[in-house]
Amino acid sequence: MLTIPLGAGAANAHQRFTLQLGENLIDFELDFISYLDVPSWSMNLVRDGSPIASGAMLEPGCDVIQSYRLTIGQLVFTGAEVTLDNLGIENFLVWVPPVIEE
Repeated sequence: MLTIPLGAGAANAHQRFTLQLGENLIDFELDFISYLDVPSWSMNLVRDGSPIASGAMLEPGCDVIQSYRLTIGQLVFTGAEVTLDNLGIENFLVWVPPVIEE
């Protein structure tokens, strides 16, 4: 398990970073979307220059990439409802490695 480092506040409303998740080097793009009825965070994932997840919404209590059926494991968002100022403070994005079946 790995907690993905996320920044809070207006200075981090558009975050770009790269992380090694197991054997996968993943580019993360997170954007705060304030024009919705309920402000939210949207996440895109890119591997080897190709998008593998686009517009995944960070919703507490779920694997935010489950519907994409990727083989990189789970990205579980935990904690409080999101705001611009609590990302990585009151809520967290956690990578859970895939289960390897023998």
